Amino acid sequence: MKSNKWIRFLGGNSLLFTLLVLGMIAAIIFLYSKVAFIFEPFVVVFSTIMPPVIVGLILYYLINPLVKMLEKYIKRTWIIVIIYVVILALLIFGGIELIITARNQAIDLVKHFPDILQSFEKNVDNLTTNFPYMNELKQLQDSLNLSSTKISKFIESYLQNGAQSFGGVFSVISTLLLAVITGPIIAFFLLQDKEKFFRTSKKLVPPFFRDDFTEFIKIVDQQIGGYLKGQIAVSAILGIMYWPCFMLMGIKYAGTLALVAGILSIIPYIGSFAAFVPGLIIAFQSSFMMAVIFVIVWFVVQFLHGQFVVPKVMGNNLQLHPITVLLVLLVMGEMLGIIGVIFGIPIYCFVKAITIYLFRKFKKRYNRFYGEYGQYEDTEFSKEKYLNKK
Repeated sequence: MKSNKWIRFLGGNSLLFTLLVLGMIAAIIFLYSKVAFIFEPFVVVFSTIMPPVIVGLILYYLINPLVKMLEKYIKRTWIIVIIYVVILALLIFGGIELIITARNQAIDLVKHFPDILQSFEKNVDNLTTNFPYMNELKQLQDSLNLSSTKISKFIESYLQNGAQSFGGVFSVISTLLLAVITGPIIAFFLLQDKEKFFRTSKKLVPPFFRDDFTEFIKIVDQQIGGYLKGQIAVSAILGIMYWPCFMLMGIKYAGTLALVAGILSIIPYIGSFAAFVPGLIIAFQSSFMMAVIFVIVWFVVQFLHGQFVVPKVMGNNLQLHPITVLLVLLVMGEMLGIIGVIFGIPIYCFVKAITIYLFRKFKKRYNRFYGEYGQYEDTEFSKEKYLNKK
């Protein structure tokens, strides 16, 4: 059959080529569905390697700016060693006491949380007895059949299922230990000579694609690195902001609540709300006025943090709309569980960069064959073009 523009656009010379490509794609999909078990070892290897690599990348992005600043005065390797020794000393002498305090408060909170929930229910009942439509609300509560016992059982069941999904409690602990031990080692070698690693990787890429590969690495480095170090920094600052506020309020478990708020805030939007609920329940146990003060303090700190801290630390380089962030968290959480929720945004940034690269290649090819009908814009792939906000 005579070749036409569409066939050449697809990369062939005849309709037979197009049919053959479609048939091969269908065959590959069919074969994969039949031999998917072959790839399970690769999934296990990937899931084992990823936690230490992620920890190593986080440490790299957090420490690298300091290393760059100090390498003018001392050899890079010695700077890294000194920073590691200082961090270890701070963890041993300062962190242990903090961890013990937070641990004792957390154990006490978990022990008394069912009683706190029961007290919360009684206070809510007493407060809302004379509210309008209380009969309807009571019927709704009965239909939902919520109680502190059921909530406690649900939390326990959820945690057990979560542990089972990771292959049991032992697997979770061993994975965390592996990440904590090997992550700093990975970070050390990245800090010592990241360029050597990049040059070695670049040699594996065909020469025709090396310029695009360089730009792609720059984009991923800026996007993922900026997000990881920025999100950890803003979360830590949020926890530090909440701690004195909660202590001045006189709320119980102030340290634990501030720590939980900081840690959970690593997950955008969802984390802050998840930390808000137990804090409100604990504050309400003291008094209704304490709960009101807690709500006011919580949202004032969130507002100040969002208006002044986040823009300064994170900037606008991620170019992510809040709705996009929520959708990414929901989808990645459904696909990968808690790992997807925590690392959904970096994964999304990586996939987004690949997608934009492929689409710009497609636009170039389209302009080549169909340019007379109108040219696609923004076909160049570079860090500057990618981050252009116009």
